[in-house]
Amino acid sequence: MSRVLRQAVTAELVKLGGLPAVVAAVLGTVGAAIVMTAALAGAQVGAERATAIVLQAVPYLQAGTILLGVLAVGTEYTGDQIRTSLACVPDRWVMLSGKTLAYLAWASSTAIAAVLAGWLTAHVVLAARGVPATGTSWPVVGAIAYLVLIGLLAQFLAVLTRGLLPALIGMLCLVLILTPLLRGVTRHARYLPGAGELLYRPGSDDVLTPATGLLVLLGWILAVGTVAVVAFLHRDA
Repeated sequence: MSRVLRQAVTAELVKLGGLPAVVAAVLGTVGAAIVMTAALAGAQVGAERATAIVLQAVPYLQAGTILLGVLAVGTEYTGDQIRTSLACVPDRWVMLSGKTLAYLAWASSTAIAAVLAGWLTAHVVLAARGVPATGTSWPVVGAIAYLVLIGLLAQFLAVLTRGLLPALIGMLCLVLILTPLLRGVTRHARYLPGAGELLYRPGSDDVLTPATGLLVLLGWILAVGTVAVVAFLHRDA
């Protein structure tokens, strides 16, 4: 990594850490994971796997990493801050790379903390109930990867739309409303970005596997990211 890129990444990490909305998103995501898994583990009857319980919360936790992805870019377009940022880092490749790497650092930490906190909470509650918390924990790794990747897609969408609200509302509507609705209407809905959910829900689709579901999500990231990068490099600030 070049010195200029390291400096850009460091600056973006500090910038994100100084945003109250980012801190709130991180703490809110971890807190939501703890509350939801505690409620699920306490309410369900019978032997339940802690892994299965925490995975039920993942569709809601993605709102946190989506918000992080949008904030990493969208805040630049509030108050015309993007011009100041470009004056400090005129190389747009470096600037965007710094933002992407900073997002990945924040999102990975948030996803790991949230999923593991929920997993441990489920274990504690199940143990208090005297219920054996059995099962594999590998889907937890897939859940973390999905949360980070879906937020990365949101970041590229924010680059493309040059705004916080359009990207945030668009992504949340896509993953929380549109995708579930379309799955009941057409089988082609499996090729939306939500296909990445197979990383932590293997076997839930009769056509796609976790590997092909990942490829579908990566394809969306590549397509939106390519258009976003080209637009960012060639249009006015």
